[in-house]
Amino acid sequence: MSINYQGGTAVITGGATGIGRALATALAKKGMNIVLASTSAERLEQAASELRASGAQVMTMVCDVSDRSAVRALAEKTIAKFGGVDLLCANAGVTTAGPFLDQVDTDWDWVFDVVLRGVSNCIQAFYPLMAKAGKGQILVTGSQAGLVPDWVLYHGPYTSAKSAAMALAVALRPEAAEHGVGVSVLIPASTESDILTSGRSRPMRYGTSREITPTSIALRPGTPNPLPDTKFLLSGEELAEMVVAKLPDNPAFIATHPGLKPLVKDYFDRILAAY
Repeated sequence: MSINYQGGTAVITGGATGIGRALATALAKKGMNIVLASTSAERLEQAASELRASGAQVMTMVCDVSDRSAVRALAEKTIAKFGGVDLLCANAGVTTAGPFLDQVDTDWDWVFDVVLRGVSNCIQAFYPLMAKAGKGQILVTGSQAGLVPDWVLYHGPYTSAKSAAMALAVALRPEAAEHGVGVSVLIPASTESDILTSGRSRPMRYGTSREITPTSIALRPGTPNPLPDTKFLLSGEELAEMVVAKLPDNPAFIATHPGLKPLVKDYFDRILAAY
């Protein structure tokens, strides 16, 4: 299972900004056709214009990944335009912040509908197409916070939804391999993105978002220190270059911040101690 970039087609949800946009740019440079999905027509057009200026073939669609029918329409439109899908980047994400006690029902509904059900909706829409073709790659954007759920505090809905989305991808990987489809989990930590302003795209049915400030989220006291010389904040371009270089090997995981390994070891050591 080796992805063929040149002439292939990549679908990227949350593709108008942040990690999604950086992935689109990097993949376009590799010769892929790009399908961008986002809830903002304005931001989609801005991203698409820059990609087209570089010579890329780009299709855009306003799509809320929490809407299963909209995601299926995205798949149908992609097949009609490009004939197939070689890479699905299930990347769309939103967040709230604050103590569990302050998270209301609509906070949980919004974050879980986008972060978790958005991934399952994408898999339901695109995975059968890939399995039928006997090829393709699925990249699910997880989170270091989801991998170590007590590392970042006051981030409950997002952290738990990301944990579940990563588990979904890991569970899918063995079955997908039987059909020639690869599945990888992207585990980013701090990366330049618009995730903390995602409330601007929150539909009215989920109520309004509270402002997220630098003090809305905190690290758990006693968290292990990163390895020396760890670069904590990556640009989207740095992350995307890492992903594009590693994806052809169909890795189970792509961890963008290796210096955070002590956090992961501490967490799994605590689990293993229970056995």
